[in-house]
Amino acid sequence: MFCWYRSKIVAYSAFILLVSCGGINRVSAQSGVPELPESSVRISGFGTLGLTHSSGPDGWGYRRAISQPQNDGGTRADTDSRLGVQLNYAPSVQFELVGQLVATRRSSYAPLSDSIEWAFAAYRPQTDLTFRIGRLNIDAFLLANYRNVGFAYHFTRPPVDFYASLPHTLDGADISKTLQFDNSLWRFKAYGGKSRSGDLSENARVAVKPVVGITTTRETSELTLRAGVAYSGLSDNPTVLKPIISGLESISAIEIPEVAEQARQLQARLDNSNAHVVYYTLSARYEVSDWLWTFEVTKVKGHPSAHMTSGYAGAGKRFDAVTLFAGVSLISSPNLPSFTPEWSSALTSVLGESEAQKIQRLGSAAEFAINKSGANQQSYSVGARWDFHSNMALKIQWDHIQIDHYGGRLWANATMASGNANVTTVLLDFIF
Repeated sequence: MFCWYRSKIVAYSAFILLVSCGGINRVSAQSGVPELPESSVRISGFGTLGLTHSSGPDGWGYRRAISQPQNDGGTRADTDSRLGVQLNYAPSVQFELVGQLVATRRSSYAPLSDSIEWAFAAYRPQTDLTFRIGRLNIDAFLLANYRNVGFAYHFTRPPVDFYASLPHTLDGADISKTLQFDNSLWRFKAYGGKSRSGDLSENARVAVKPVVGITTTRETSELTLRAGVAYSGLSDNPTVLKPIISGLESISAIEIPEVAEQARQLQARLDNSNAHVVYYTLSARYEVSDWLWTFEVTKVKGHPSAHMTSGYAGAGKRFDAVTLFAGVSLISSPNLPSFTPEWSSALTSVLGESEAQKIQRLGSAAEFAINKSGANQQSYSVGARWDFHSNMALKIQWDHIQIDHYGGRLWANATMASGNANVTTVLLDFIF
């Protein structure tokens, strides 16, 4: 029965994610919301040791998330390897403090605080009502509570096309309410605070605030459905883009209407200040007999620089201690390519050739930055998981990835060209 695999996730969620609503609710769907003892301290952890080999376009580096630093591809041990430690302290049934640290290779642009995944206080006045405040997960996706915990899912990593560019920590607060209806459990969650996002292979991180959202989850013993919507404010621009945006603002004041209008259009595509995006998400997980089916899709609207649609679907079949799985995923950024404006001839007669060429180079830089932001690719995956120990799993996965023109944002050192890549991963996931 595939409930064996589900029981591993449930047991792990109850053990290491005690007050996160995902862990609590997975237990609740079976036997009600558990209560913590009068006073308890738990130290637990998880880790992954892995090797990843990618063969793709020359010089491109494979990444599991855009928060990872530059790399030049080939065989690497730092793509998936990580170690996490968590402390849960519950002074009473109603209160709990949770901290989680994750050690992995990070970009030089990442502050030390990025190692802190969780640092929050939880208060449960009732077993079906939870308040949390501090650094939390954004509980909008199926793997939100354990995307770093490889032991909790069958594939080697969360589907890159879907999860690689999504923010996942929230500095703020949330409230969740759980209700039981016949054989189903419903959880309603609202959250608010601030987050951060951006490519850390270069200095392109920005603050994302305010973040406010709601998520509704329905669970039975076999089926989990989740839907949500979130609003994210974009309050600043990446450091690497600020000189270009400032230059475009100056060009828009030039008294040549065609040039000024094109500069304003380019600036609008790049300038995130005082902008926003809206995330719409839908997820499903179906577990029956020895089969597991998963599906997620998200659509991002709002500022043109963030428009995106991504999703994945996967299936797994268990044979005793071995699970075979396969999946397909994609990500698409619309409205590309953006073409370089031709300003030289119009500006030369007014400003002179030297100054006109400087402005033309700025226009080319703006076009390059817009096109570089595109993520357009499709991935096909097959693999296997062997649970040779109650706390350890050995996995192997092969991915074939097709990258479209102007679609390499998820890669390090990507150009505007299209290409194909094959990624082979072997790793060991464990919990303790």
